[in-house]
Amino acid sequence: MTTPPIKSGTYDNKTSNANYWFCCDRNGVLLHSALLGVSAIALLASSCGSLADDKLCGGAGCDFSNDEWTRLTQLAGLSEAPPADPTNRYAEDPDAQALGHKWFYDGRFSGAATLVDQLKRPVPYARAEKGKAMGISCVTCHDPARGSIDDTSVPGHISVGAGWFDVNAQPTFNAAFYQLSFWNGRADSLWAQAVLATEAGVAMNNNRLHVAWSIGDLYRADYQKVFADYPLPMTGPSSAIQSLLDTDTTRAGRCALVDGACPTNLGCREATDAMGATSCWPRFPLNGKPGSKAGCQAGDATEPFGDAWDCMAKEDQASITRVIVNFGKGLAAYESRLVSRNSAFDRFVAGGGPKGTQAGALSPSAIRGARLFVGRAACSDCHSTPLMSDNQFHNVGVAQTGAGVPTEAECPAGGVCDCVEMPAGTAADGSEIPKKEAKNCLPWGGRDGIMKLQKNGFRRDSMWSDDMTDTSRMSFVEMDPAQVPKGAWRTPTLRDIALTAPYMHDGSLATLEAVIDHYNRGGSDSGGVGVPAAQIRPLYLSSEDRSDLIEFLKALTGEAISAELRSVPALP
Repeated sequence: MTTPPIKSGTYDNKTSNANYWFCCDRNGVLLHSALLGVSAIALLASSCGSLADDKLCGGAGCDFSNDEWTRLTQLAGLSEAPPADPTNRYAEDPDAQALGHKWFYDGRFSGAATLVDQLKRPVPYARAEKGKAMGISCVTCHDPARGSIDDTSVPGHISVGAGWFDVNAQPTFNAAFYQLSFWNGRADSLWAQAVLATEAGVAMNNNRLHVAWSIGDLYRADYQKVFADYPLPMTGPSSAIQSLLDTDTTRAGRCALVDGACPTNLGCREATDAMGATSCWPRFPLNGKPGSKAGCQAGDATEPFGDAWDCMAKEDQASITRVIVNFGKGLAAYESRLVSRNSAFDRFVAGGGPKGTQAGALSPSAIRGARLFVGRAACSDCHSTPLMSDNQFHNVGVAQTGAGVPTEAECPAGGVCDCVEMPAGTAADGSEIPKKEAKNCLPWGGRDGIMKLQKNGFRRDSMWSDDMTDTSRMSFVEMDPAQVPKGAWRTPTLRDIALTAPYMHDGSLATLEAVIDHYNRGGSDSGGVGVPAAQIRPLYLSSEDRSDLIEFLKALTGEAISAELRSVPALP
C-alpha cells in the first residue's frame, strides 16, 4: 500500500522559472509532481526535503521559507563580546586580561603528574613521569592556535593532563557565552571553572598555596596593580620559607624546630590537632589545598601535602583562597576575549541570504544543509541561539566508551565513582533503611554535575563572587538533579566545529561524518547511559543530505582570532 501523502503544495523553481505541484509521503519522499505553468507563485514554507529540493530547486537560487529564514537568523550574529559577568568585576579590565593572558600560557602553574584517571585507576602515561613537574598550562589543552582544543593528547578521544580525564577538552573560544561550564555543568562561571581545573588531580593538579606563592614570586607587581583590594598576604619570596623547612622527609613541609621549639619569630606557627598534639608550620606553607578530612592532622599521608592546608589559621586560608579566586578571574578575563564569530554562515545571513550581498558566502550544498539543519534534521532544536547551544542537558545516545571513560558498571556502591541509588526501605527487623544517593557518578553527566554545582563553594552567589545577588544561574542551582536525564550532557556550541574534533563528551566520534551518521541512525546501538531523548531517532537522511549538513557545519568556522590573542606573551 502506498504511504498516504502528508505534504503537498506548489513550488517555484527560480532557476528554470517553472512552477510545480508536488506531493510527498510522510518520510519526505517525492511521490508526484506536475508542471503548472510559468507564472510566479509563493514558495511554500514546507518542502519534501532534499529529494524534492533536488528535483525542483535550483540550488543556491532557492529562497528559504519564512519559518526557515527566521530560524536561521536566530542562529547567526554572535555578539563581539560575551554577556557581562557581574560576578567578575575584572572581566573587562585590560590589565586583568593581559595578566590572564600570561597565566594562560605559564606552565609554572601546573603541578606534578599523578598518572591516574578520574576513578583513581593507574594509567600508563600522562604529561610527565609520575611525581614529576609537568610544566603544562591552560594552552596545552585549549590552544587558540588549534581551535582552542587539545589535539596533542594520546589516545586522543579524551584529554590528558596530570592524569586522564573522563571527557575530551572543550574549546575555550566562546566559552564565556555558556551559562554553565564543563560538560556536566558543575560550575556556573568561567572563573570558577578555572579554579576547579587548576586543582583537579587529572588536570593541572596544582594547589592554591603554590599558585599564591608563584604569583608572589613571579607576578607580584602585576597582581597588586589589578587586585589592589586584595593584596598578597605573603610579603617575601618563597625561598625564605624554603630555608625554614625541616629536611626530615617524614616532616615534609613543616618548619624545623630551633632548640626544640617552633620558631614563631621567623614566620612559623604552632597548630594543634583534635587530639591535642602540636606541629610547627610556616604561616603560609609552600603547598596545600583542602583535603577530605576536617581539622588538622599533621603528617596525614592521605591528605594533600600532609594536611598543610587544614593546619593553617582560618583567616589565612581565606586570604589564600581569595588569591586563587583572583587567579581564576584573571584567566576568565583573558578567555572572555576569545570570541570566534563572523563565519561564512553569519555573513550569508547578515547579507540577506540567497539574494543578498553575501549570497556566495555559502555554497549550494551548504545552503541545502542550512535548510536541513533547521528542518528535517532538527539540529537547531538543541543547537539554538547564536552560540548554537541551548545551554541545556540532553541524552543524545552516546555510547560512553573508550579508555579512561567510566561506565556505570565501573561505579559500584562505595566506589570512587558510585552510581548506585537505593530507595528508603524497611529491614527484616523493622528498622528503617535510609535512602542511598549516588555519589560522583561521572557517567550520568549533567545529573552528577548539577549535584556538584549545588555543593560548589565558588558559585556566583558565594562569598567569592563580586555580586552575590546574581541569580542568573539559580534555575540550575535549584533544579532537582533527577530532572536531568541520566547520560545527559550540556549542549556544546557548533561554532568552529570543523576545527574541534573529536566529538561528543567522550570523544568517541572522530569526524563530522561519524557525528552525522550517529544522529542519522538514531544514536548508539549499545553501551549508552540512560535513555536517549525522544528526539534521537532515525532521520533517514540520504548520502547527499549528510554531505550537505557537513558543508553547512564547515561554514560555521569563524574568522581567525587576532594574532595578539593567539601569541605567546612574554613571561617573567
